[in-house]
Amino acid sequence: MNGPELRDIHLPADSLWWPPAPGWWLLPVLVLLLVAALLWLRSRRRHPSFDRLSILELRQIRREYDAGRADSGAVINAVASLLRRVLIGYRGRTVAAASTGGAWLGQLEQLVSRPAFSDQQLQLLARGRYRAETDCDVESLLQACEVWIRSLPRGRRHAAD
Repeated sequence: MNGPELRDIHLPADSLWWPPAPGWWLLPVLVLLLVAALLWLRSRRRHPSFDRLSILELRQIRREYDAGRADSGAVINAVASLLRRVLIGYRGRTVAAASTGGAWLGQLEQLVSRPAFSDQQLQLLARGRYRAETDCDVESLLQACEVWIRSLPRGRRHAAD
């Protein structure tokens, strides 16, 4: 052998990028979860739930009453109207909109797990709005209404449905 010794042929090294490390498999899963969470949050902000909107409207009714711009009759009308709209949202227009009197009060009580209104408050909601003068404890009625709204069943119902 006359000259320098030649080396053997070198094959290329194994690919370093395949198969990927476990962290790379986890990254697409985390990105998908992040996108799903952002879409869910976006839909919640775009379509607020009935209970959240109802609480905001109830606070507005309370502010009107506290400022003296609404009397007890106007508060009873506004609360009854709010409760009817929430009931329509949960039960559907065909079921809840046509009910009056005792049927409407029964639906109010059936929607929540524990009663929020006293018998006197229920009668006031059913008949008090048609009276010329109403003596009632507006604050306790508003508190009972807030308790009722907060005890509504949680679900996928949104105000845009």
